[in-house]
Amino acid sequence: MPIYRYHPSQTPCKLCGDGFDHRQGVTEGDLTSCPTCGRRVARDAVVALHTPKLLAPLSVSAAKSAGFTVLKRLGHGEFEKQ
Repeated sequence: MPIYRYHPSQTPCKLCGDGFDHRQGVTEGDLTSCPTCGRRVARDAVVALHTPKLLAPLSVSAAKSAGFTVLKRLGHGEFEKQ
């Protein structure tokens, strides 16, 4: 389910501040009022997408157990399956 960003029509609100995030289904309609304070709200047009970063390289054994094919570089343009 996507997370949408909403902002109150009269900012700033003492309860929800400059806005809040709300998780809702794609088929559900937009919120018309804040679930916390009851003020009218509008949905922001674009929200940045945050993805987790891989902290350490994946080991060969972990890659194999996950179903990936692991290749070792032999030379210029040549690879061997490990």
